[in-house]
Amino acid sequence: MLSTVRALAASGGGGILIATALALILLTGCEQDRVTGEPVLTVNVYEIGPPVVNSEETFHGRVVPADLTRVAFRVAGKITRLEVQPGEEVVKGQVIAQIEDRIPRQVLADAQAQYDLSRKQLDRAQNLLDIGALTRAQRDELQAVFRLARANLELAKRALSYTVIEAPFDGQVIDVEKEVFESVAPGETVAMVYRTERIDVLVNIPDGLPGRIHQPADSRAYRPMVTFPGAEKVYAMKHLKNSGARNPETQTFQIWLTMPAGDAVFVPGLPVTITVDLEEAGFTMDPGLVVPLSALEPAGESGAFQVWRYEEGVVNPVEVTIGRISQAGALLSSGLQVGDLIVISRLSLLVPGLAVDIKRVNQDS
Repeated sequence: MLSTVRALAASGGGGILIATALALILLTGCEQDRVTGEPVLTVNVYEIGPPVVNSEETFHGRVVPADLTRVAFRVAGKITRLEVQPGEEVVKGQVIAQIEDRIPRQVLADAQAQYDLSRKQLDRAQNLLDIGALTRAQRDELQAVFRLARANLELAKRALSYTVIEAPFDGQVIDVEKEVFESVAPGETVAMVYRTERIDVLVNIPDGLPGRIHQPADSRAYRPMVTFPGAEKVYAMKHLKNSGARNPETQTFQIWLTMPAGDAVFVPGLPVTITVDLEEAGFTMDPGLVVPLSALEPAGESGAFQVWRYEEGVVNPVEVTIGRISQAGALLSSGLQVGDLIVISRLSLLVPGLAVDIKRVNQDS
């Protein structure tokens, strides 16, 4: 444009043309400045509301077998009988499986014969001792032989009992891992049995909840409400046990709930919904500012979080402290104030001091 003005001046063009060209230059420069200064990014923002106390938490869990027990032989052998199938009800003492017992039975027969013989010899020796026909030392020797035979008989009976495995309690077979004529090693699982007299539920508790929520101070007051799929009734369950450390795979604490089965039939693996009132469970709930999870992103330090606050047309990062995570979002204990506007979309495009256009939304949008 300046070259054009110089050309007009050099060629002796009129002053009107020169003035017009200069005006175009000035207008073009102003237009470029105005476009550059306008926000080019539109983001959704959420306004921080007043502090809330959210004491009710909802978790997802699943029904797990109660006292799941792996049934196995104590000795090696080949299975000759397999009396159960998956899903079958069993009673305590019912035979589940048996291995070949010919040799243990022969050992038992020999031990029984030795025991019977030594007992008769001891009885005869006692009579001879009474009439003075046998010394006390000879009687004591026969008595030692008898005691050894009695011990061998007990061992033989126990060895024979190891060839049969029985149901440890009334329950249901959930799985059978072996077949007839298959060889098994000591301790190798043959079947798995669980109790049907009660229903257990396993829940994973996130680390962001109040400390030791998985270890209630008063388990009697800890009565989570559990909803089972297809059931009209909501069940109150009791605390059964809990993990002492985080699960290395899920990085969550685990808690087991239980209740008598009664007429209810809920099979293992069934998903459930658990609702817990933390205040009723004895936890002090401090109020906090609710922030949508979509507003959070990792900060510089490990484990720290930040949000982007909109103020006077630009956005800047603000580090926040998360008190806990709830169904409504993250409850902050510090970092923001009521009325702050925080960005909940397009966080990856933001840089400190960036001018943006905003669109207000509520948390449910």
